[in-house]
Amino acid sequence: METGLLKREVRRAARGDRDAAAALFDHYHPRVYRYALAKLSKPVEAEDVAAETFARVLRDLDGFRWKGAGFEAWVFRIAANLVVDVVRASGREQLGDDTTEELEAVAPTPEQMAMYRETTEEMDELLATLPPDQREVLLLRFAGGLGTEETGRVMKRRANAVRQLQFRALQNLRERIQTREEIS
Repeated sequence: METGLLKREVRRAARGDRDAAAALFDHYHPRVYRYALAKLSKPVEAEDVAAETFARVLRDLDGFRWKGAGFEAWVFRIAANLVVDVVRASGREQLGDDTTEELEAVAPTPEQMAMYRETTEEMDELLATLPPDQREVLLLRFAGGLGTEETGRVMKRRANAVRQLQFRALQNLRERIQTREEIS
């Protein structure tokens, strides 16, 4: 969503316009859900986080200011805090081992589902080996679909630091994949 349109929709939603709130929800909910699912690995928990994120966004929209972090960063910071709350409440690690439930209804063939599960399990294992900040930058950038500026705002880092962190994370993943392939 372009910046001008986003600002108009946020202002309209803050004034109680349901269509504007629905437009914001439609634009950001899938991205917040993917981010939460990547962090929590449980579709039900990810949906709860996404729903609660938007409940808080709509509740606190009057207090949102365009200074500093942008709207996306604000939304994803709320989501990130909720993910932390869920992880703390459950007493488990951030990355689980079952992210496939969500796609079972979409996969048209058993072969595609088996390939997805295998790939997802491998990716979860690889991501789990990364330091938390590297894992977080990849999830925000690729699962959440945020740009480097927005990711930096969520993580409270400069865009340059996000790019460097992302580079190191991808480099570490490449090395781990190469090592796995050499062992196989």
